[in-house]
Amino acid sequence: MENEIINQTPSFVDYLPYVVTVLCSIISGIASYIAARIKSKSDIQKLVKQHELDLEKEREKFAMEKEKMEIEYRYRLELQQLETGNQVGADLISAVTKEYMRSPAGRAQMRNAGRKK
Repeated sequence: MENEIINQTPSFVDYLPYVVTVLCSIISGIASYIAARIKSKSDIQKLVKQHELDLEKEREKFAMEKEKMEIEYRYRLELQQLETGNQVGADLISAVTKEYMRSPAGRAQMRNAGRKK
């Protein structure tokens, strides 16, 4: 009977396949965790770098838009100044001509021009 009890008592060798399976699972889990951490750090670094590049592109785009707007503003300002200058010149010529026509010499010239026809 004692032999039967000894034979029925499980030994370490009986549990060895289960222990090996559990240890392999634990090692596999730890390795997967470490690999995921390394990959996530790499992915985060890539995202940060891409974000920096995107920010730089946006800054360049903003600078170009700003420069374009400044050039357009200067062009409109120059155009406005030229139009104002042309208007002042036309007003000046108109005023001088009007005053000449009011003067006696201008009236005489107009009378003479009318007689020559």
